[in-house]
Amino acid sequence: MRTTNRGIYALKAILALAAGSSKENPLALHVIAKNEKISAEFLQQIFFKMRKAGIIAAYRGPGGGFYLLKDSGEISVLDVLEAAGESLEIAPCASRSDGGEPSCSDFEGCSAGQFWDSLEKQIKSFASSRTLADYL
Repeated sequence: MRTTNRGIYALKAILALAAGSSKENPLALHVIAKNEKISAEFLQQIFFKMRKAGIIAAYRGPGGGFYLLKDSGEISVLDVLEAAGESLEIAPCASRSDGGEPSCSDFEGCSAGQFWDSLEKQIKSFASSRTLADYL
């Protein structure tokens, strides 16, 4: 597993948003982009996904910007990474594209596959147990 820049920047930007904005005081995208050293165009793509996932919302116009839709203690790191399109899959043989059975037909008889599956579950469990509030 290797997290892409999209996942890294999504988490950085959402943490910045959680630390510096509220519904009454939204934070402008260009401010976040500048402070976090992220391309504004790339951040716009990330925030589009975050809005679609129901993690953030935006006010338009003068004084507008973005804010979290939920309390930072209610948004897990896994929520952010999945909304950004990150996959936390470790090995193709243990991937569960539909959330059901692993894609490998020999998975049940494969000790290595069992290891990768267990590791992936641990990572997802860790990411889902950590909220944005844990890092503010």
